[in-house]
Amino acid sequence: MSIQRIINVLNEKDYYEHVKRMKKIFNLASFYIKKPKELDNRRMFWIYRVLGNDAERKIPRKHLNDFQFLVMHVLKKPTENRFEDIKKHYNLKDETLQNIKFLIYPDKFPPGKYNEGLKKYDVEFYDSKIILKKLKFKDYRDLYYLMTYFPIDSKSPFIQNILDEILGLNPLLSKKSYYIKIKEIYKSLNNYEKQMINIHLKSYSYYHYKLINSNPRGIIIDGSNIIRFENNNKIKTLIDLIDNLYINEYAFFPCIIVFDKNIEYILNYEDRDILRELSNSKRVYYNSPADELIIYISNKLKYNIVSNDKFSEYEFDNNLLYEIGRFIDV
Repeated sequence: MSIQRIINVLNEKDYYEHVKRMKKIFNLASFYIKKPKELDNRRMFWIYRVLGNDAERKIPRKHLNDFQFLVMHVLKKPTENRFEDIKKHYNLKDETLQNIKFLIYPDKFPPGKYNEGLKKYDVEFYDSKIILKKLKFKDYRDLYYLMTYFPIDSKSPFIQNILDEILGLNPLLSKKSYYIKIKEIYKSLNNYEKQMINIHLKSYSYYHYKLINSNPRGIIIDGSNIIRFENNNKIKTLIDLIDNLYINEYAFFPCIIVFDKNIEYILNYEDRDILRELSNSKRVYYNSPADELIIYISNKLKYNIVSNDKFSEYEFDNNLLYEIGRFIDV
């Protein structure tokens, strides 16, 4: 295969859409890692999307302050020894360290294992600078977009169908039995097929990527508490939360939302319409007080809870309670 095939790919409409999605992911990850003092667990997920599974497994095992300090050390003076300090501290693979360099300095360092990412085009370069010259790339970000592009063969719709089924899983609507069925099909795929699906999931929905690659837990959202968070009285925070029901170890599925019966009266008319639409989901309940039903379900099903309420009047497993900041930037 020649350079011409890559040039043809660069002109495809699907590739253009892929670049738009990956550019957003990369730019956010790069922005966050360059402001280490402001990093939190949610922002780290954007960074993991570029660094890869090795980083996502190993970095959370130690305190976030360690990573912040090591990155600040690099930004102050980006020497090879300081990059190596990060690798040694977390026992990272060479390719992961290379991705850290790339994420911070995309004009100087190519992404890790870039030649492996180009194998599908049957080309190999021993000098990454030649790639920039041959393909007229501005910097190594363009190489990253090319590496992470896995077009799904229109002659093999099976993979596209599986991808659509995974992305169609809804934590408020989908049955657990259906999720298990889809996951069994996913597990039966070969490594290349899984890689192709995961690349697409990471660019479309990180929640669904985590959902299909972990053992999910059930969760209850204290809907009224989330809507009232910091006196915003907006439903947007709740919608953002539903899209981000994952933490380091796993995703959450299924999801139950419990509202106080009078919650709609604090919302504007547009948000009330969204609430009514949301209420059509079979796992949305209204109860006053909402806390009573939330604790009852959690105790019965051992589901986690998302709320900034402490539920101090009730007996339940406090280890199952997560604050909203574990899921979204607040």
